[in-house]
This record gives sequence, C-alpha cells and structure tokens, in this order.
Amino acid sequence: MMVDRHQVLQMLVNLISNATQAMRACPGRQHRLTLRIGLAEDQEGWVRLQVHDTGVGIKPEQLTRIFSPGFTTKKDGHGLGLHSSAVAAKLMGGALRAHSPGEDYGATFTLDLPFKHMGANGGSSPRP
Repeated sequence: MMVDRHQVLQMLVNLISNATQAMRACPGRQHRLTLRIGLAEDQEGWVRLQVHDTGVGIKPEQLTRIFSPGFTTKKDGHGLGLHSSAVAAKLMGGALRAHSPGEDYGATFTLDLPFKHMGANGGSSPRP
C-alpha cells in the first residue's frame, strides 16, 4: 500500500485508545476489542481496517458530529483525535467512518484506504 504508515499507525493508536476508554467506562461486564484488517469486500482496490469495541457506544445524534473539530464526550478530551484521523484518512484518499447501534452497544470505526499493489521492483503492477 502506498500510504503514510506513521499516520495510519497514529490513527490506529487513537482508535484503539478510544475503544479502550469506552470499555473502561462500562465496568462490571465482559469486554472485547476486535481489530480487523483485510480487503474491502464491497470496494475493489481498497483495504479496510476496523476497530470494534463493546464499550459505551455512540448516541445517534453524536454520530453526525463525532469527527467535527473540538467535539468530545470525554471530560478530559480535546476533540481533536477523531477529527485529525478523519482528515489524515481523506488526505490519503481514504475515509474514516463510525457506526454504533446506540448507547451501551459498542462502536465500530472503519478506515478504508486505496490499495495499490507493488511489484517486486517497487513499481505498481496489476493485481493477480
């Protein structure tokens, strides 16, 4: 893939950190954090990275604002992590999306990035 790996790593660290905090906010129940990485089945030529948690979830009215600069639901949050991640994804030609069935049902963040197969010589070549 032709992406800024440091930016992708920073986005994943941010998403995993947020997921961990969301699960810690729901003490007394079993939690699971799932990271999925693979080709997007519904978009040829794209790689999909998903971070899913079983934490506090996201209210429907917050889903429309979650990537806005300065928006946060955390007492000690700044509202810059998700915004900067969404901007970085867009600059790489991709997209970052959030989905949650609602409060107390966890959340899934999906990062889609364009895939470009690299040949043995470092140049692009057609996918087999």
